[in-house]
Amino acid sequence: MSLKQTLKKAKQIERQLAQQNNANNTATQQTLGAIKPRNYLALDPLLRKGGIHEKEDIDIVRKKRRRETKQRLRQTDWLSE
Repeated sequence: MSLKQTLKKAKQIERQLAQQNNANNTATQQTLGAIKPRNYLALDPLLRKGGIHEKEDIDIVRKKRRRETKQRLRQTDWLSE
């Protein structure tokens, strides 16, 4: 999902929330306080740390490869071969 699509999705969610709030406000006039809706854009997995924007550092890549090879070696059954 590109940034443009994510922003478009956020606008769409904001419009839906605004419509729901208008419907709720007309139905119930008693409000205890202004409750802010959650920031749904912040919950997007693409914007989380280490997601699509993670920098491909050489040391990180080497660590990942080493970890994967260690796991593969641990999982192999050496006695059956």
